[in-house]
Amino acid sequence: MNDKLKAKLDMMPDSPGCYIYKDIDKNVLYVGKAKRLKTRVNQYFDRVYFNKTANLVKQIDDVEFVMTLSEKEALVLEINLIKQYMPPFNIIFMDDKHYPYISLSKEDYPKLSIRRDAKSKKYYHYGPFPDSKDAYAVLNLLNRIYPFRKCKNIPHISCLYYHMNQCLAPCINKLDKNIYNEYVKDVDRFFKGYSNEILKDLTNKMFEASENLNFEKANEYKLLIEGIKKITSKQIIEFNDKVSRDVVGFYIKEGFLSISILMYRNGYLNAKINEVIDLIGEIDELIVTYLMQFYQTHDIPKEIYISENINITILNETLNVNIVNPKISKGQELLLMAIENAKKSLEARFIELASKDEDIFVQLGSYVGKSRIFTIEMCDMSHISGDSAVGVVVVYQNGYPMKNKYRKYNIQGENTKDDLASTHEVIYRRFYNLLKDNLSFSDMLIVDGGINQMNAANSALNELGISNMLVCGLAKDDHHRTRAFITPNFQEIPLEKDSKLFLFLMRMQDEVHRFAITFFKNKKSKSMMSSILDKVPGLGEIRKKRLLTVYHTIDEISKAPIEQLSQILPKNVAENLLKVLHEKQ
Repeated sequence: MNDKLKAKLDMMPDSPGCYIYKDIDKNVLYVGKAKRLKTRVNQYFDRVYFNKTANLVKQIDDVEFVMTLSEKEALVLEINLIKQYMPPFNIIFMDDKHYPYISLSKEDYPKLSIRRDAKSKKYYHYGPFPDSKDAYAVLNLLNRIYPFRKCKNIPHISCLYYHMNQCLAPCINKLDKNIYNEYVKDVDRFFKGYSNEILKDLTNKMFEASENLNFEKANEYKLLIEGIKKITSKQIIEFNDKVSRDVVGFYIKEGFLSISILMYRNGYLNAKINEVIDLIGEIDELIVTYLMQFYQTHDIPKEIYISENINITILNETLNVNIVNPKISKGQELLLMAIENAKKSLEARFIELASKDEDIFVQLGSYVGKSRIFTIEMCDMSHISGDSAVGVVVVYQNGYPMKNKYRKYNIQGENTKDDLASTHEVIYRRFYNLLKDNLSFSDMLIVDGGINQMNAANSALNELGISNMLVCGLAKDDHHRTRAFITPNFQEIPLEKDSKLFLFLMRMQDEVHRFAITFFKNKKSKSMMSSILDKVPGLGEIRKKRLLTVYHTIDEISKAPIEQLSQILPKNVAENLLKVLHEKQ
């Protein structure tokens, strides 16, 4: 930290406001807001960060600040400054991030269209649709059912849609402007879930056309009916009160924050929005900023369900909406569903970014003196305080899991109480069987641990007379997050969190953990986990069940941030849980 920056940090006021970080060339790197500027800004420099936050701190050369009268004012200013500077370390909502809506113009002769801005009062807006293909499918369906005009500007001659009976042609016909009112009401009812009347009308028309031997027309109605049923089958009624509400859940892993928003409109699940972003700064601040930007371009519902650990007050004041931490069973189940969606979205992003990319295997090969790596296996152990210990091996070939080559082992004797002895046993038994059955080895063995685990694996291989196996490891930071790939000669290769190699290794880690835990659970871990969780004050059977819906291992729970656990449990119970687990460890 340079003297200029240090001096500015010393004079930083302890009041609400925004801070602006700049690099040595005066480029704006990041904009944030704080309830207490001095406290928040100094946090960036008095602790160790990883991932993208560490990269941000390295580049900070200067800081500016703007004092405000309240935290609410600071939040609004933050959003405006982000729009102004477009800082590289902030969440930026570009135009292509706006989800599409189906909009019906409030004109004498209405027109249906796809719009990505739901703020205009010149339209009725329905949506959003996470997938634009779905939006256009619904638009085309409605245009075939209702004869709204299709032209952007009304011409002086009729077009093909008039002759297809899909437009009333206000261009050539004198129409009563109220004639469209019923169509507008029907569209509104359609999006509110009342499609039975439309289906009944189309069914009657289909039978009438069939009786008149107009089978082509009857088939057209049949396709319309099937289209409506396909669309409405995705809607699940969850509320009888018909209130529009959003349910916000999030999940954190390896420096990424996944946010899921379930959008209920008039009681129906209308859309599911998922977003994965880099975790920079405090979790609650990042989520509040994300939601503020999100609702700049999306309609604000009557209620938003979210964890009580997020700054509910400032969201309530700024968005002028009722923010609820749900206490009733149904609300908690929906919040749990949003969290699970966020988790699955993050896992899907890892798979998507770490696709079967040739560069990954060439890069791995370069670390170990080979042109390319074809087959990789990874081992992992799972136990609770040495009881029911198991070990597993998973195998990937050219990026694909080879599940027929997966193997699992019950750890025996005193080795159950020693991770290194367990690693030694699993590797010995694994390669002993390969030698005995005269089977080929993988190109690389990765132990999900550091140098000690690598030495244990090498010791087992040496006992079997195997000297040509490339044993690698994965170094962890103080928060048990993977930070580096360890080569066979114990050189650490830092892993960038957005690199394809990192994401591929995370994918393998997730798979080996999943396989180990599945085996572990089938043994006796379920009762063991329950016995530990039973010691947590305030954690009853219902809360325990919800917790185990998202988290499948004690290790996974113990690594979760308090903000994340507080979505499922009251904050004091989440704190009790982490205290018990950390004492147990």
